[in-house]
Amino acid sequence: MAVTIKDIASELQISPSTVSRALNDHPNISAETKRIVSEKAKAMKYQTNFIAAGLRTRKSNSIGILVPHITSSFFASAIDGIQKVVSDQGYFTIICQSNEDYHNEVDQIRSLLSCKVEGVILSISSETREYEHLETLEAYDTPFVLFDRVAPGFDMPTVEANDFTGGYQAVEHLIKRGRKRIAHLGGPGLLGISKRRYEGYLEALKSYNYQISDDFVVFTDPDEDHSEIIEEMFADPKHGPDALFTFNDELAVEAILKLKKMGLNVPRDVSVVGFGNSNLCEIVEPNLTSVTHEPIEMGEAAAELLFKVIQNKHISPQMKNRKFDSRVIIRDSSR
Repeated sequence: MAVTIKDIASELQISPSTVSRALNDHPNISAETKRIVSEKAKAMKYQTNFIAAGLRTRKSNSIGILVPHITSSFFASAIDGIQKVVSDQGYFTIICQSNEDYHNEVDQIRSLLSCKVEGVILSISSETREYEHLETLEAYDTPFVLFDRVAPGFDMPTVEANDFTGGYQAVEHLIKRGRKRIAHLGGPGLLGISKRRYEGYLEALKSYNYQISDDFVVFTDPDEDHSEIIEEMFADPKHGPDALFTFNDELAVEAILKLKKMGLNVPRDVSVVGFGNSNLCEIVEPNLTSVTHEPIEMGEAAAELLFKVIQNKHISPQMKNRKFDSRVIIRDSSR
């Protein structure tokens, strides 16, 4: 049976209201009483009833997190960073995923509002083109931070990676390794981060006076099977691509496995670079070269910005829209 404030009060022979005030750091309670109550609460394994506390204070002490995929290495790492900051603030998280579905995203926002979260950290789905659900958050005075994938037209903090620079650096790395025909397996064509990585790819090719071929670029849904696309792209070993830059690490690993089945050697015949620097990079053979943009630190920054909004703290223009630099982590797939 759960320990209550009354149980602690009975053990210490003081009033329940004194215990409650001590646990909530009330200024009228002495430091010694707070210490005694805190030690007794820990000894009795007391846990705060956040629902009851929320009803009393009209605060839920909860933060909503909504991402496209919880299982994604990038978002899983980012959530770790978010939760660290949230926990330090004495809050807890409600984590949801849209599965890259706009309607699901809208429903999840409604659910978070019904839970009376005090703020939301949101990364929009690849299908999201309308933003009425974000306007609903504003209408309910629920602050939110747009994370990794942002929506235009909202005066809320954003935390992004420099995807353009990451795409440029990935292709520049392949060029400096002597590759001449560099292909790109991109994400959804209308997704902002996918477009920026592709733009970085194009700019690197232009900077080094490389020929740009539409035959070497395919935009796709990362959740689909890409065996046929990869097979068609690399069907001609002499005139086809000798390098591949992908939208994410999952696509890169899929490409390496397919290229092996086709009898091509990575990196001798084809160099491969992914994006995300996920745990997959060290598992696949050869280990995958990938672009990183520090997801844990990005998650921490998003949570810190959200709490500044919740606490009505000033956010400088430079801090309101955070953009994290990218860099290439070189491994065997492109050596």
